[in-house]
Amino acid sequence: MARPVIGRPLPRVEGKGKVTGSCLYSADVILPDALWVGFLRSPYPHAKILHIDTGRARRLPGVKAIVTGKDVIPRLEGCTLLDKPVMATDRVRYVGEKVAGIAAVDKELVEEALGLIAVEYEELPAVFDPIEAMKPESPLLHPDYSAYKGINLNKEPSLRNVRSVERASKGDIAQGFVESDLIFENRFETHRVHQAFIEPRAAVLEIDNLGRVAIWQCHQSPFSIRKWLANHRDIPEEMITVHSVATGGSFGGKQGPEDVICLYYLAKATGKPVKYVESYSEELMDGQPRHSAVITLRTGVKKDGRLWAWDGKIFYNGGAYGARTPRNGMNGTFMLAGSYRTPHTSITGYIVYTNQVPAGYFRGPGEVQTLFAVESHMDMMAEKLGLDPLEFRLKNVLREGDTKPTDEPLRDPRGIDVLKRVGQISGWRRAKPRSSRPNILIGRGLAMGDRHIAPGQSNAELFLEADGSLRLATSVRDVGVGAYTMHRQVAAEVLGVEPELVGIDPMGTEGPYDDGVRGAKGTHIEGQAVHRAATSMIEVLRRKAAEYWKVSEEEVRWEKGCARLKGGKKVLTLPELARMSNGQSLRAFGHYEAETPEIYSFQSLAADVEVDVETGHVKVRHLYFVYDQTKVINPIIHQGQIDGAVIQGLGFPLMEHLVVEDGRVTTLSLGDYKIPTITDIPRLTTSLVKAKEGFGPFGTKSVAECGISVVTPAIVNAIYDATGVRITKLPVKPEEILRALRNKMLP
Repeated sequence: MARPVIGRPLPRVEGKGKVTGSCLYSADVILPDALWVGFLRSPYPHAKILHIDTGRARRLPGVKAIVTGKDVIPRLEGCTLLDKPVMATDRVRYVGEKVAGIAAVDKELVEEALGLIAVEYEELPAVFDPIEAMKPESPLLHPDYSAYKGINLNKEPSLRNVRSVERASKGDIAQGFVESDLIFENRFETHRVHQAFIEPRAAVLEIDNLGRVAIWQCHQSPFSIRKWLANHRDIPEEMITVHSVATGGSFGGKQGPEDVICLYYLAKATGKPVKYVESYSEELMDGQPRHSAVITLRTGVKKDGRLWAWDGKIFYNGGAYGARTPRNGMNGTFMLAGSYRTPHTSITGYIVYTNQVPAGYFRGPGEVQTLFAVESHMDMMAEKLGLDPLEFRLKNVLREGDTKPTDEPLRDPRGIDVLKRVGQISGWRRAKPRSSRPNILIGRGLAMGDRHIAPGQSNAELFLEADGSLRLATSVRDVGVGAYTMHRQVAAEVLGVEPELVGIDPMGTEGPYDDGVRGAKGTHIEGQAVHRAATSMIEVLRRKAAEYWKVSEEEVRWEKGCARLKGGKKVLTLPELARMSNGQSLRAFGHYEAETPEIYSFQSLAADVEVDVETGHVKVRHLYFVYDQTKVINPIIHQGQIDGAVIQGLGFPLMEHLVVEDGRVTTLSLGDYKIPTITDIPRLTTSLVKAKEGFGPFGTKSVAECGISVVTPAIVNAIYDATGVRITKLPVKPEEILRALRNKMLP
């Protein structure tokens, strides 16, 4: 290898397959005699199921099976909190909940049969707002909640309809407010949005005549799918294989057990393979959208601008069930006091049951909501204190020796560097440009935050094949992040070979264990597993060379992709070492498991916007993003992650809105649900600040969930700078900006 592999802008491993159409997605899997599956869904947000009549549908020629909640083991399911029936039995809790499943010979027949099922309901009072749901007079949605099982539940059954509570604090919050010179209080609200991935959920399931189950499903965690089905049906895990398929995006939104369990019952009832591909209307109606939220902040400040006490509460609208979230909590809760060195803090996050579609995880889960509030609040306080927003943040940002507002330890914080850099590249201290058009106002806004990395574990296997090539086996699902390219570059760098020599072999549950894609842990957890597998392979190859040369292993070094005898000129290449193995592959294994590290990634973003005072329309002109990083494995993929996150962050405040009216999602197509297009994308300037420490291979840091959380508050602060209109409830609506501008002009 002539030059390092780390840092090269290599093309994506799966890129050719995606652009040529040869990648196999779940919906592409075709099995002989497979039946199509569809589901009847609840039209009510809350109702008792009195009777289901499937007689007419069953008599329809070509309908092979109908399954209702009565046919399913009465076991509640979920990722961590077990609170959701696979199909509704005695009651439904949201519009779109599955009531019956049909397997038939084609999709058209499925739709016809679904229309023939008659369900008698008795409507029940419903509640859609988390604050209302906590009131004593609200309907109790889960009377058996105290008996629900799971792990890391964070339960507080005394709180009505509250699914989980998470708390963190440091110092003495009461004393902190006593000692404060000024106290500021504000309330914020956010809305629901969908991940808007290109591929809706799909799955194929087959049971053979020995009871072995084969599954193809677009999902973030194949081993979790296997575990959930095995537990539900008491099947040995080795009887279930979840095969590798490409995944057309997820952003956290392809989780949970219910689809594959439903398919199992239909396959079992028919004796044939079954296939389910959601329409996008179903995806929007019954997906895993980002939680809407209500945030209240109360902050005490010293006269000189030092933050002194910070009390933050967030109420996440969890929807009808918690089954679809990987943990029964939201990490965004712990950003409720931002990235600041406040000595006295109290942070509380509630997830509340309501009669809306169950919410799930979406890039930066819970953090997008909290940082909108926190960073808007910071600007509002800065104005009252007569301080520049950048200077106010610089005065209070976390630095070396501090603990986070949660009292967690912190290493190598780069907040000051990030803020200074964003000020430089945005020209923060220079005068704002002026528009030549009288109806256009220009504003500039700022926001900052930091990002943790999820814990987890992963395995990787590396093989030297008979022809001298290397094959890296992984069960990681590359959901669009470039994981396989990162794996290739890490392995090649360790071994000192060109990356093309390392082939990637994506596997399912027949491959090495991985606990699933989440929390930007790929480089940290998967990357370290690959690094260890490659390091282990070097030891295997040194041992093989030592045997051949009849010397000790200590006399063999590995350099530039070859085994070399110390003190001599003898060299063994990979093909030569492979030939010594008598046609057998040489295998090496890597395992890595870790908790959340004490190293966080700091980020800041400045936004330039223009507001049309005649229409209220907001146009983002330029975004300036700064992130701290050690070294970059692949600069194209690294920048692509930043670009993607920033664009998703742009959509959240300005155009995306999963509209829900009385529990019913009304934006049921991507024509109604707006996401940014190329014409909406502003100019983006990115700058990286050098960090000293990283947790991934070669000291690298993550990038996948950066960017998205700081875009909204920067834009909202810029709108205020331009117009004097403060947005505290999302989404930003042109008509509300116009109304506020007109009200300001009233005497």
